[in-house]
Amino acid sequence: MNPLPPELLQAVLLVTSIVVVGMLLSLVVQRTIRRRRLRRIAELDARHRRLVLEATIAEDDELEPLLARVRSFDAEERAHVGRTVFLMLRDITGEAAERLRAVALASGLVPRVLHAAERRSAVARADAAEALGLLAPEGALELLLRLSADRDAEVRTVAVRALGSFDDTLAIDRVIEALATDSGVPASVAASALLQQGTAAVARVRWALDDADPGVRRGAARVAGLLQVPAAGEALTRLVADEHESVRLAAMRSLELLPVRESLPVLLDAALGGGVVGEAAANAIVRMPSSWQGEALARIAAEAEPGVRRAAGLPRAEAAA
Repeated sequence: MNPLPPELLQAVLLVTSIVVVGMLLSLVVQRTIRRRRLRRIAELDARHRRLVLEATIAEDDELEPLLARVRSFDAEERAHVGRTVFLMLRDITGEAAERLRAVALASGLVPRVLHAAERRSAVARADAAEALGLLAPEGALELLLRLSADRDAEVRTVAVRALGSFDDTLAIDRVIEALATDSGVPASVAASALLQQGTAAVARVRWALDDADPGVRRGAARVAGLLQVPAAGEALTRLVADEHESVRLAAMRSLELLPVRESLPVLLDAALGGGVVGEAAANAIVRMPSSWQGEALARIAAEAEPGVRRAAGLPRAEAAA
């Protein structure tokens, strides 16, 4: 094998050195820019955070002068105030949140959020969906309904979570749709949004207990007990015998919170069947009024497997005797 000519080796070494030096310079420049940006953010934070905090506790006649100050800031300062408000709204509710929304409006945050909702970047659309839920500007519901059907699963997830802030029927129906097994939205996110919608969602939850999709039935069954949905007992009783185990378990957990005497026979059958489902059924039975439990506990004590007896508070077969 012939060695490379010295001239070629020198050229390769020179090119390599230039690339390495270029990479090092690029790294130094990036770190310098980042440090400057962080310093600028810290400066703006020190200058304006107090104003934002004051807005949350300001009296009505004090708020407008604060908003006027925000409107007088330059574009960079208004953008910083908007970001500060956005972050604070994640943890603040009630009247203070309403005042923060007024600050956000004065900072020009809303148009930036509406623009971000149309961007090609999925991260930008997800951030916009979260902001739309927190700020609730005019047109937010329509945009969130569209984002909840976005091609990106993360955007859909954030949009469904944000829809929990709206008690409109369209928002409730879309959240329930997100409970479906193929929605790409985590069931916990959709269920939490449904709980946030509260009493406004009660009727829709009751209907969802009979949905064709097992994911929707499971989510509705879990939420029904937490929302204390009226007249849900018959459907929950049916779901104790659902073909999908996850639906059966969700129905049993709700029956712990929303006891129905008519569910005792099917719960007892499940308890005697044993396993995880049997233990869940026993848990539901022992949380019912004591005047309903006697016969069921006696049979569990005599016939059920040890894990089910423990779940019923009967560690030994003789305990019910």
